[in-house]
Amino acid sequence: MENKIKIPAHGRRKVLVHGLPGSGKTTLIERVAERLAGPKKGFVTREVREGGRRVGFKIYTLDGREAWLAKRGRGWPQVGKYKVFLETFEKLALSSLELDSSSGATPVFIVDEIGKMEIFSEAFRERMRKLLSGPEPLLASVGYGKVPFLEEILSLKEPIFCEITPDNRDFLVTRILVEFERPGRLIVFEGLDGSGKSTLAREVYQELKSRGIPAIFTQEPTRGEWGEKIREHLAKRTPLSPQAYAELFLRDRREHAEKILVPALLAGKIVICDRYYPSTLAYQGSEGLDVEELLRKNETVAPVPDLVVFIDVSEDLALERIKDRGEPHELYETRERLSAIKELYFEILPRFNYLRLSGDRPVSELCEEVLDALPYPNKD
Repeated sequence: MENKIKIPAHGRRKVLVHGLPGSGKTTLIERVAERLAGPKKGFVTREVREGGRRVGFKIYTLDGREAWLAKRGRGWPQVGKYKVFLETFEKLALSSLELDSSSGATPVFIVDEIGKMEIFSEAFRERMRKLLSGPEPLLASVGYGKVPFLEEILSLKEPIFCEITPDNRDFLVTRILVEFERPGRLIVFEGLDGSGKSTLAREVYQELKSRGIPAIFTQEPTRGEWGEKIREHLAKRTPLSPQAYAELFLRDRREHAEKILVPALLAGKIVICDRYYPSTLAYQGSEGLDVEELLRKNETVAPVPDLVVFIDVSEDLALERIKDRGEPHELYETRERLSAIKELYFEILPRFNYLRLSGDRPVSELCEEVLDALPYPNKD
């Protein structure tokens, strides 16, 4: 098996899994870790039962060691019914998270979990801060609770947050995997309606195909069940709430990611996608929804794009092009709304690896510029 993995080009190397107790965080972490091809270091935490009764928790390092984390009893530190064995936890956990510079390959660090018991250790908290702020790839689960350190982590903006539920936990295995090992590339085209992004996206796709590069073209809303509902509502200007539209887009995107995007990325293809979740952030965000909340809900199910190509045109030019199409205006196609959407796009684009192009230039020129900027898989 190859030691060097093909990493995504977007640059975000931390994935944090969170969810309700019993949602399957540990199982998810273990399933992803099993499929990672490169070196791994760290530990997982599992409950220990005797006679069907939970008596405590042990940590199991990825190099085969184990020790009690907590057990029923009284003592300090104490979490509920459990005494935490801080010394043994620190001895195993911290040694499993050391970076061995002599190995030559940077491992993916696995931490299950960053929870109330583990963070009694000041040394563990400091190691987590270094891992979260450093360049090393990290897959970790994070507990809930009104605890300052946990709130500190959950307030970070750089990591990719994935909330596990009974409905998505199987899909999250491959969804998370493509944030660490991605043979393909996801290239997303964004812009105002009438910007010319769809024309450019298809031109880039056709050029890739003509060069013999494995590529697929896709778009959102999709032509699936949820995507068709969205198209119908937009065309009819259905007065749904911003929350309702955001939920429809999220359902369509989950299906899109599961059936199209993730399989194509794992197969080593370049995916050209006409609109993606940056559109939701800009369009539904411009109607008052919290952008950070939208981002986290969408990134739970949607792989982060390797490159976002934003086509910048004036609101007047966009409206002129929409009018020339001879189609009825959709819900967002007014100057005021386009202006608010464009302003929000400019705020969110720095969250991604992006290329901003002027949409009043010839498509052939824009296509060449995009092709030159593409983070091709063989350039890792």
